[in-house]
Amino acid sequence: MSTAPAPSAAELCPNCGTPREDLARFCEGCRYNFVTRTGTVSVPQSLPSPSSPRAEVPTGSPTWTATVRVDHDYFAKVMARSEPEDQGLYFPAHSPDLHIPLTRIVITIGRRHRSTGEPPFIDLDSDPEDPGVSHEHAILVQQPDSKWSLIDKGSTNGTTVNGAEDPIAPHVPVPLKDGDRVHVGLWTTITIHRD
Repeated sequence: MSTAPAPSAAELCPNCGTPREDLARFCEGCRYNFVTRTGTVSVPQSLPSPSSPRAEVPTGSPTWTATVRVDHDYFAKVMARSEPEDQGLYFPAHSPDLHIPLTRIVITIGRRHRSTGEPPFIDLDSDPEDPGVSHEHAILVQQPDSKWSLIDKGSTNGTTVNGAEDPIAPHVPVPLKDGDRVHVGLWTTITIHRD
C-alpha cells in the first residue's frame, strides 16, 4: 500500500523570507529570482515603513496627485518591441483615469500580493489588471523639498520616464518633477502633478 507524499513546506525567499508561490520564478516580496538565484534587494534604511508614524506626508506640505491612465500610445510602443509570444496581448477597451492623492512619504506601485492579499498604494491589479506590472514594481519617495523620486524595485519589465526608450536603473532614485510620466507594465502611465 503506497501513501501520497506529504506536501512540502513552501520554499522561502532567501532574501526577504516571503513564501514562494506555485514554483513562481520571482519572489512576490522582493523580486528575487528563484531560478538564477539572483536579485538581492536592499531598501535604503532612511525609508519609513508604510505603518511608521513618519509614513504620512506632513501637514502643510504641498499636495501631489498621481493620475493613473491606460495609455494606448505606450501600449503600442511596448508591443512594437515585444516578443512574438506576446502578440496575443490586448489593449483594454475602456478604463477611466484614476486620481490618487499622494498622502504617504513612500508610495508603492504594483499589484496585490497573492500570498498576503496586501495591495500596494497604487494598485494596478484591478480592472483592467496590467499583466506587465510586477507585484512590487516601483516606489515613489517624497524628498525633503516635497518633490518626488522614483525607484524601480527590480521589476521584471522595467520602468521608464517620459517616454524614454531605456528603463531606469533598478534601485537607483530618479528625481521627478511636476508633470513627469512614469510608464510601467504594458499600458500604464502614471503622471504626478502638484495640486
